[in-house]
Amino acid sequence: MLAGVPVGVVWWLLAPLPQVVKRSDGIYRAGEGDESSVAADGWFALTTLVAGVLVALVVYLRTRPGRLGPLLGLVVGGVLGSVVAWRTGAMLGPDSLVSTAAGLKVGARFEGPLDLSAYGVLLAWPLGAVITYFAVAAGAEVTADEPDLEPFSPVDPAEPSEPH
Repeated sequence: MLAGVPVGVVWWLLAPLPQVVKRSDGIYRAGEGDESSVAADGWFALTTLVAGVLVALVVYLRTRPGRLGPLLGLVVGGVLGSVVAWRTGAMLGPDSLVSTAAGLKVGARFEGPLDLSAYGVLLAWPLGAVITYFAVAAGAEVTADEPDLEPFSPVDPAEPSEPH
């Protein structure tokens, strides 16, 4: 959950802030084809996915594999970490659109606060963590289950073989 704060800062640094315009009847997003909200969602998904992978690796290496507790912790912590990252990134933007726009002329453009438009990206962190945890656990299990094999010694064709 505490990892959500630096993830939120990284998201705020990477994602483009939406452009907002002050009009006589209120404050609106500038342009109909503004892609900044989609980019913000994409950057959030990417940063939280990387955080989920890193946290899962740390948890796997520090706990005993095959336990349900670490997995549940990754899910709950991932959701909480995503929410903390989201709110941290949103808080780093302008304090208030109304107070920012108060001293501007009508038609003036300025940067608005960073926000999510697709709340499903809040699940990127726990999904990345769970998938990574299972992948690492499965990989470790496969290598642990391999039988000890004797070294291969090829038959020399020059030696006569024994009849059967």
